[in-house]
Amino acid sequence: MEGLNMGIIERLPLLLPLLARQKVIVTTLDALRTETQRLESIYQQKLSALDALKKSLLHQAFSGEL
Repeated sequence: MEGLNMGIIERLPLLLPLLARQKVIVTTLDALRTETQRLESIYQQKLSALDALKKSLLHQAFSGEL
């Protein structure tokens, strides 16, 4: 923006939540990150199992075992 400089920016109020609220937010985000990582791990395991099943079924189909 034209005319915007650090002097103007430094005078702008910066509103932050109270420290206690910030700690609650951090705790919540940490829990969400942990749960997301857990779900990602489960998802990857399921994808691997599905890939193995697909390979097994294809092998059985092409070897006449089905």
